[in-house]
Formats: sequence, structure tokens, C-alpha cells
Amino acid sequence: MRALRVTESMSLTKPRQSTGSCPASAPLCLLMIMTLVMFVSSGSANELPDPIVFYADLSADEQSSTTISPGSGRVDFFLERATQRFSWVVRFQDLTTRPIGAAVHGPQRPGTNAGVQFALAPESGLSNLPLQGSVVLTDAQIEYLLSGRMYVNIRTLRYPEGELRGQIERQPPR
Repeated sequence: MRALRVTESMSLTKPRQSTGSCPASAPLCLLMIMTLVMFVSSGSANELPDPIVFYADLSADEQSSTTISPGSGRVDFFLERATQRFSWVVRFQDLTTRPIGAAVHGPQRPGTNAGVQFALAPESGLSNLPLQGSVVLTDAQIEYLLSGRMYVNIRTLRYPEGELRGQIERQPPR
């Protein structure tokens, strides 16, 4: 059975044979193809925005109490906007003694202390550098983070309150 189609004049006609060309006028067809190509190549259909990047430079100078240490370190953080997943990579070296804790603290201001928000690694995993992990942040933790009120603290046997510390800062976009 042959299908019939309604034309603009509302009369019934036989369907046109397909010739493989664009059914619309050539300029309109070209515009549709260009729009489709731009949409697909932009990746906007399924691509998530880049994560927000944060960092903390770790040193003994940042501790609120007197700490003498040759140690140093850095933590790189990545916040996924859609899921609020906060991932990290922690590196440190030259501590005076074995590490016993690594955590993010807040909310606070530089030079003051605050409670632990979350651990960066279990105590048994502190010797496996770099430390890596992630958590999903609460809305309150996102607010602390974005307002610069969180810091990293690395505790050691010699300095159980903290040997290295660094304020978490947002890395400027490139």
C-alpha cells in the first residue's frame, strides 16, 4: 500500500521519490547542517563544566603554634560542580617524624584552629604517598571552602597538633 501525504494546498498527492538530497531549500539545508555540526562539535550536549581547582601549600610557618620543621607539601583539590565531589592529591616530604594524621579543618580564619571536617587518609595509609581520595561535600562545607575558611593539617608524632598546615585557596581560572 502506498502512503499519501498532505501538501501545503491540503490536497492528497503521491509521495515524492527520495533523491538523497535535502528536502528543504539548499540554503536552509546548509544552515541546518552547520547548526548540527556546531552543536555536536561544541560538546555541549553531554559535557560537564570543568571542575573548580583549589590548592594548599603546606609548611610549618602556617601552624598557629611554634613549629620547627624542614617539611613542606602541597595538596591539589578538584570540586566537581554537578556532584559536589571534592577530590584530592596530597604530597609532603621531610617531616620530622612519622605522620599520624592528615585532615581538612574548618570553618576558621588563618592563624586560628578549627575542628576536623574530614580525613584525607586513614592513619594506616599515611605512608603511601601521594594520598588520594574524595568526599561529597555538604552545602555548609562548600560555603566554607568558597569563603576560604578551610585548611589542611598534617600531624606527626613530634607535633601531634600539626607539623604542616596550609590554607585551601581557589586556583584562578586559566
